[in-house]
Formats: sequence, structure tokens, C-alpha cells
Amino acid sequence: MNIWRKGIAQWHIGNTMYLSVPFTWLMDDVVQLALAHRGPVIAGGPAVDLLGIPDGCLGGVSPIEPLLFHNPCATYTTRGCPNQCSFCAVPRIEGEFRELAHWRAAPIICDNNLLAASRIHFTRVIDSLRPFPACDFNQGFGAELFTSWHAAQIAQLRHAKIRFSLDHSRDIDVVGRAVEIARKAGLKDIGIYVLIGYDDTPTDALARLEFVRGLDLPPNPMRYQPLNARRKNEYIAPGWTDRELRRMMRYYSRLNWFEHIPFDEFDQKLETMPLFSPAESELF
Repeated sequence: MNIWRKGIAQWHIGNTMYLSVPFTWLMDDVVQLALAHRGPVIAGGPAVDLLGIPDGCLGGVSPIEPLLFHNPCATYTTRGCPNQCSFCAVPRIEGEFRELAHWRAAPIICDNNLLAASRIHFTRVIDSLRPFPACDFNQGFGAELFTSWHAAQIAQLRHAKIRFSLDHSRDIDVVGRAVEIARKAGLKDIGIYVLIGYDDTPTDALARLEFVRGLDLPPNPMRYQPLNARRKNEYIAPGWTDRELRRMMRYYSRLNWFEHIPFDEFDQKLETMPLFSPAESELF
């Protein structure tokens, strides 16, 4: 169910090639695909919007929902976000927050801020998920908006996975409270995204990652990427090194492999081993 393409989605209607581009660092590949295709090319998606590529060049609209080609089990029930987080592309791509009157029922909910929706809309979302044997609220809930009412609604579903986001140290207590609420409602499958390398230090990021680990939950570290990045992982935040970012990403993304090694000892072991295998190099 939760298997994503993770790259450019490509499909054809007649002689027209459609491309859906999720990340700005894939745009060079888009250009090569467009040059190799003998026919019209229409590209869209977050990367096209963020780089300001005008309609009539590569921009355009597909008659088929692009999300189907990234993961047919995924859907949106709202668009936009009322927050204006400086690291986030959603306000620029999707505009103001709005509830959708209709959506394709699917078990993976990709809304960027579902908890900002009204209780009426949230109840409709829950009802749309009841037929599925499992469901996944794929984006990180804003913990400050999560209430026992939300938890009780989600707990009515079969095997629901939820996620929160921990972007700043000031949110630690709020996230801890949200996890407690979720667990009291009987929710067990909980994930937490942890943004690192943006307006923080390695010490701060490590404290947040270890906080999540202390909740008996596996943190999901997310390395910050500038909104117009043309190369993945090229940006290095002040106070960080590329090695420190990659080391932290590798360790906390692979705790099932490395949890028996304390983080500081993992650092020492890396002095005598490659930081990444070739297969891992694009992951972190």
C-alpha cells in the first residue's frame, strides 16, 4: 500500500508525454526526457511550481490525476495549509487552506494539515476510510491541534497509522502530549518526522531525535532541502557539516540496524568505514 514511486512519474496519452515532478533536483532529468521525446511534453508537480516554469514551456495540466501514478492508494481531502513555515513549500504550491467537497476514496491520506479542517470534514474523512483494512495518515499532524476527539475518531478505524512532526525543540512537550493522547485512545502505530539541518544545531537535532527514541518510537529524520534545490543534499546549514548530516540521517533512519551501537560510538566506527554504500548514497 505505502509504496511510492519516489521519482518522476511518467505516462502517455496519445503522443503526449506527461511528467509529474515531485522534487526540484529532478528537473535536469525532466529536460533530458523532454528532449528525447518526439512529441508534446507536459510537466507539472511541485518542482515545476517551485521553479516558476511558465505554462507553454513545460508546464501544463494532465487530464488524469498525477497522484495515481505516484501511488494509487493515496489521496487528498484538503489542500493548502494555514501555517506559513519558512521551510515548507506547501503555501507556495497549494495556496490557502481549503476543504475539498469531493475526493477519491483511498487509504493513504496525504493532506498537509488535516487537523486544520473542521470536525465535520474530519468525520467525513474517517467515514471514507472505514471500508479499508488499514489506513495511513501520511503527513505529520500538527501536534498542537491534536485532541482526544481526533484520537477517538481515528481509533474507530482498522489499523490506522498516524504521524506527528517535530520541527523545533520548542515543540517537544506538545508532541509528547499528542503521543500520550494517541496512546490513551489505543493508537499504537505512531511515527514522528524530525526536521534536521534547518535553524538548529547538531546538538539540538540530536536531542529531538533522542526524545522520540525515548518515547519508544522510531524517529524519521528529514534533512532540510531548500525549496529551489537543484541538487539533493547539497545544502549544509550553518553549524553543520555534510558528514554530520549524513551520519545522523543514516543512524536514525536505520535504528533497526544500529540501535545496539550508541550514537557516539557509531561516530567513531565511521572513521574506519565508508559513510555510505553506493546503494545508500541517494537515500540520505
